[in-house]
Amino acid sequence: MGIAHQKICVGMTQDIQLPDQETGSQHPRAVFDLFGHAHAENELASSLQNGRSHHAWLITGPKGVGKATLAYRFARRLLGAKPASGSPLASDRDDPCVRKIAQGSHSDLRTATRFDPEKHEIKRDVSVAAIRELTAFFTMTADGANGARVGIVDCADDMSVSAANALLKTLEEPPPGATIILIAHAPGRLLPTLRSRCRRLDLLPLSDQEMAMALPSMDATTLALSGGRLGRAYALVHVQGAKLYRLLTRHLAGLPRAPLDEALALADTTGDADTFHAVFDMLEDWLARAGRAGLGLSIREVEPGESAVLARLAANAGQDSCARAWSKVRDVRLRVESLNLDRSLATLDVLRTIREDLSPIH
Repeated sequence: MGIAHQKICVGMTQDIQLPDQETGSQHPRAVFDLFGHAHAENELASSLQNGRSHHAWLITGPKGVGKATLAYRFARRLLGAKPASGSPLASDRDDPCVRKIAQGSHSDLRTATRFDPEKHEIKRDVSVAAIRELTAFFTMTADGANGARVGIVDCADDMSVSAANALLKTLEEPPPGATIILIAHAPGRLLPTLRSRCRRLDLLPLSDQEMAMALPSMDATTLALSGGRLGRAYALVHVQGAKLYRLLTRHLAGLPRAPLDEALALADTTGDADTFHAVFDMLEDWLARAGRAGLGLSIREVEPGESAVLARLAANAGQDSCARAWSKVRDVRLRVESLNLDRSLATLDVLRTIREDLSPIH
């Protein structure tokens, strides 16, 4: 995809929640502040200073923890951006390289995501076509003086099997000057052959102190819901997440006799794309924590007494109920994105699914 095409796509996607962008935040290519993750940043900076940076990096961690922000921070320096003071990978924001990356128009940087720029829609996975376009890019001559080219796959665990196999050859035989950065929320879903060819950096959730430094006005509910993921916190603040969570948990805590009017009220809020994504994030997290509580494991409570409620629901429903419901919620979310389905109806559908899977009535 040429520079002109990239610029067109940037303009076209302003009304779409891109799969590699958190709600309420700028795209990570235009984010310049990184909170936490000093060890990972130092390791990347050290590889540049020593002139022996690995050709493939795998950056892992929970969604919203800062993986893409770090990846673009690294990409700027790989492509020759002027360093700035403050941290090892900081770049001068007025540097032409930095401005081009922020605009999505740098000719030596390519990304592969679930967004299809040709059809202007989000796919269920990172397609083999997207990966083939990325690998073809590495056969071209770099425009920059240092011959560097960077490809980012966000996120790599969304790749189809065919796409993963298409990327493998480039990882095995990297062209000169090429750097591939794989971003993964769940690295265990990647092919072992892919993981083995990458240098891995694991990003951990931020501490409460780091979160408070980044977002001082954050309330306690948002802090707990974000789980040390700054991107998630911005998304929650954007949609008044604390209020949404109270509405959601009041409904779910009443299972199996959760009133229909509560479900309808919640579904009505999700006609908006940002709220839809926030609510589905909450549902996935709620089910994951319910599963842990059902196994007797400790969880961080968002609301007082939540552990006992979650444990009761999970224990009554059976050992695999939460995992089964989580998978169904995830599947509905992907279908809504890829097929442009009605978000409110999809929300009602998953609430019904959760009620069926976690209902203690047999």
